[in-house]
Amino acid sequence: MYVTHRFERIPLTAKKSVPCTGCGKKIRRQRTFEQTLTPFNKNADGAIKDYAVIYRELEAMAAKWQAEPETHPACEGGAA
Repeated sequence: MYVTHRFERIPLTAKKSVPCTGCGKKIRRQRTFEQTLTPFNKNADGAIKDYAVIYRELEAMAAKWQAEPETHPACEGGAA
């Protein structure tokens, strides 16, 4: 017999609007960062992460992603 455990997802949707590094036009991007609230999701010290810790980590990941420059796919190929 199989047992399925469904753990709570903690998603964070981040959006950014930055200029293209190739042509300078605005690019809009959206990305979802997520972790689950499980007994297997632990800190470096071995303590189980709670909602607040996970959300802070997701916000840090989103902030890092928002700071990254973006390039249109057409500009990457050199056809701008």
